[in-house]
Amino acid sequence: MEPFLLPPNTFDHFYRGGSRIAELRNSPIGTHRPEEWLGSVVTRFGEPTNGLTSFGHRTLRAEIEANPVAWLGPEYVARHGPSPAVLVKLLDPAQRLPVHLHPTRRFAGEHLDCPYGKTEAWVILETEPSGGDVFVGTHRAVAREEWTALVDEQDSDAMLALLRPVEVRAGDAVLVPSGTPHAIGTDLLVLELQEPTDLSILLEWDGFDIDGAADGHLGLGMDVAIGAIRPDALSDTELERLVVRAGRSDTRSAAGSAAREDDTVVSVMPPEADPYFRAWEIRSTVHVVLPAGFGILLIVDGGGRLVHGSGSIDAQRGDAFVVPAAAGPCTLTGRMAAYFSQPPSPTSPEPQEWDT
Repeated sequence: MEPFLLPPNTFDHFYRGGSRIAELRNSPIGTHRPEEWLGSVVTRFGEPTNGLTSFGHRTLRAEIEANPVAWLGPEYVARHGPSPAVLVKLLDPAQRLPVHLHPTRRFAGEHLDCPYGKTEAWVILETEPSGGDVFVGTHRAVAREEWTALVDEQDSDAMLALLRPVEVRAGDAVLVPSGTPHAIGTDLLVLELQEPTDLSILLEWDGFDIDGAADGHLGLGMDVAIGAIRPDALSDTELERLVVRAGRSDTRSAAGSAAREDDTVVSVMPPEADPYFRAWEIRSTVHVVLPAGFGILLIVDGGGRLVHGSGSIDAQRGDAFVVPAAAGPCTLTGRMAAYFSQPPSPTSPEPQEWDT
């Protein structure tokens, strides 16, 4: 088992994309496509294969299903089962994403026969010099009837005004619990981690390339879908806990991963993300040992080598790798910056969501 260099896996969506994915990944395939799914075992909602990562004639999903213990590790499989519980994406919006939300596990289980909801997190890789904006949760309680009226009227200004704006810069991270209405502003490059589904409920679609009245409610009908919205406000304290600022002094480190004092492996996720996924920011000047286990590695600056149990491979800015658990221990050597996205650990706590 060894890490695999991931081929491009971009596609068009109902919102417009920019050029940041193509520039980072050094690939014209992603030009003006707003999303790339990295190391995906998930398909787009309602589609049989679109979204899956492929190596030649085999998909990553098939490879993992054939040998889950080697890919994911025995402790992980014993706790979480034989499939990765995380989907990793790059987002490059040239158009503000609409106000939308994702269901909790309870809602997805009851209405969609799916064990996962879609809690997600955004790691901000690039912004304009002045920064960027995202929108998370509402600043006051919003009753079901008010959402229904806003959706019927497609009152975009009123919907966005209900949300709490958060100014972000490169290196910041924001956790978005399932059920929380949210939106993402323009001209950002975002590394997104989420539960392994493509479940989105659109509240706003006017001006986007989608018929939200027909396709924005997961086939449930909007009356049912609106029941997935968290109805209460997101407090100042809650919002503060969901945002991790770049360089925050109390960021958690990965024990035993950094080889030197000036080489670092630190979590960019708040503790509330632990039941769903982990994300590590890696800074290497000589060499750094990656956290053990399956993950998706994205090099965002510099270059060097990715050393694994049976050899090594070049690693340069824009490269993305899927790293099997059995390939470890893995080390980055050289001067570079990277992010390593992982599923929850075998000892992660159980999720606690707003409707449980």
